[in-house]
Amino acid sequence: MATLSNLLGGSSAGAIDHRKEGLPLFGLFGTSGDQNTHMTYRIFDSGFKMVGSPWGAVCNSTTNYRFGILGDASFAYNMNDFGTDMGHQNLSSETHSDWQKYWKSIYQCDQYPHAQYYTSSRDGFYTMNSFHSYDSQFEYDNGWTKLNHNLPEGVRPRRLFCNKRNSMREMNMGNNSCAAFDHYDYTSHKLDNNDTYAIGTGYNEKNKMLVMVHSSGTSSETSKTIHIFESSKCLNHVTRIKDYFANLTSTEYFTDTWTTDNNRDMTVCVGNNKWVGFGHKNGNGMRYAAFNCQNGQSLGTTGSARIYIGWQDFNGSTTTSYGAQQGPQYYTKYNTTWDGTWGMIYAPYYYYACGINGWCMSIENPRKFISINQTKSSRANPYVAWGRTGFHGGWSDNTDDQQWRTYSWAFDPTDTDHTTTTTVYYGSTDNNDVIRDNNTARSEDVTNKTGNHSLTESRTGMHGGSHTTCYPAIMQIDWWGSYGNNDSTYGGRGDSGTDSA
Repeated sequence: MATLSNLLGGSSAGAIDHRKEGLPLFGLFGTSGDQNTHMTYRIFDSGFKMVGSPWGAVCNSTTNYRFGILGDASFAYNMNDFGTDMGHQNLSSETHSDWQKYWKSIYQCDQYPHAQYYTSSRDGFYTMNSFHSYDSQFEYDNGWTKLNHNLPEGVRPRRLFCNKRNSMREMNMGNNSCAAFDHYDYTSHKLDNNDTYAIGTGYNEKNKMLVMVHSSGTSSETSKTIHIFESSKCLNHVTRIKDYFANLTSTEYFTDTWTTDNNRDMTVCVGNNKWVGFGHKNGNGMRYAAFNCQNGQSLGTTGSARIYIGWQDFNGSTTTSYGAQQGPQYYTKYNTTWDGTWGMIYAPYYYYACGINGWCMSIENPRKFISINQTKSSRANPYVAWGRTGFHGGWSDNTDDQQWRTYSWAFDPTDTDHTTTTTVYYGSTDNNDVIRDNNTARSEDVTNKTGNHSLTESRTGMHGGSHTTCYPAIMQIDWWGSYGNNDSTYGGRGDSGTDSA
C-alpha cells in the first residue's frame, strides 16, 4: 500500500518506492529545412527503440507551422521559429538569448526531470517555454542553488530543494518563479557562521548526509566553510525541511581556501562512504577534489586534514569556454547514472554550450574519479543518462547521408577502488568494434585522478527525423515510466532490481 513515506520519497526496506523509473528515455526532434514541410518528434529508450505514443507524437503535419492541433507557441514569439530554423540553426558560440540555437545547449539538462527551455512527456508531447522575461526565471538565475542529489537506483529528484544564503526552500518542480511552499533558516545549526553565502550543496539519501559549501559571497571569494550534517530523518522523506534539522545526529565543519572563477559553479557529490567530491569550472577547464567528511573521526576543522591528494586540474583538451562567471545560467552541471553508482560534474568544452569537459566519479567512493571530454565546437546536443550505468549525447550533425550518432560511454557499477584504474566502455561507428572477434572489450582503462577519456561517436541505427538535411536535437523527458511497467524501459533484471542467487 502506498504511504506518505514512500510517496514523498525515501522508503523502508520492502516498501515500494514510487519514484523509481525505468531505464532512461530521451526525445529526438528533427526537421527538414522548412519545418512546415516535415517535422518529427519521437521518444526512444536506451536501446534506441521508439516507446512514445502515436497520440503524443509530432508527425509530418502541414496543417500549419506547428503541426495542427498539437500546435505550440514556438518560444512564444512566433509560430515559425525565426524562419523555420529552430532545428537547423547551428550552435557554436551563441548565448542563451539565441533561443533557436541554444535549446541544443549542454546546459539544457541535468539530473532533474525538467529542462531550461521546454518540458516533454514520455508520450512525445512537448511545449516550449516563453522567453519573455526569461531572465527572471528559475533556471536563468537560481538553478545553481539546486541540491545535487545521490539517490537510489532509478530515482531522479522529485522534490526541488534550493539552498541560498543560510536558508533552504522547497519549490514545485520545474522552471518557474511560483511560490516556494517551505522555507527554513538553518543558521542556528551551523557551528561556524563566518561565511554566510551557500554556494553548493549535495545530499546523499543512503546515509542521510547533507553537505553545504558556504563562502563570503557568490563571486570569486576564496574563503570556504564546509558544513556537514547527518540526520536520523531523510530529507526527501520529511514533510517540512525543519524536521530534517530537528533530528540531526551529527554536525561538523571545516574551513579552507579554494580559488574559483565564480562560486556559483560549485558542485557537490556526497559519497556513500562519506567522502565528498567537490568540482567546479576553473578557467577553461575544471577542478575536482575529494574530502573526508566522516563525522566523529576527530579530523579537525581544516581542509588540509581531510583532503585526498589535493585539488586536481582537468587533463583533457580545453579552449575558450564559459561558466557562471559569464552568467548564472551557465552554472556547472551535475548528473548521475540511472543506477546511482556514478556521477558526473561537467561544463562545455567550447564557449557557452558545445562539447563537454567533466569529471566522472564513483558515488560509492568519490576518491575514484577520472576526467572525460569531447571537443566539438559546433552542432552540439545535451548529455543525458543512458542505460544502466552510462551517459550519451552531444551529437547534432547533419543526418542527410548518415545515421544519427551519439557519444556513449558506460562504467562498471562495482568499480569503486580508487587505487586502481577505471574502466570506461564506449561505442563505435562499427558494431564489429564493439562485439569483437577476440576476447577484449571495447574499453579503456583510465588512470585514477589524472587520466582522461576522450569520447568517440557511436552509430545508433536511427535517422535524424527527416530524409534530407537534418540536425537532430536531444530532449529531456519528464518521466521515464514506472519501473516494472511491462515495457522495454523497466531495467532488464528481476522485479526487485537487485542481484539474487
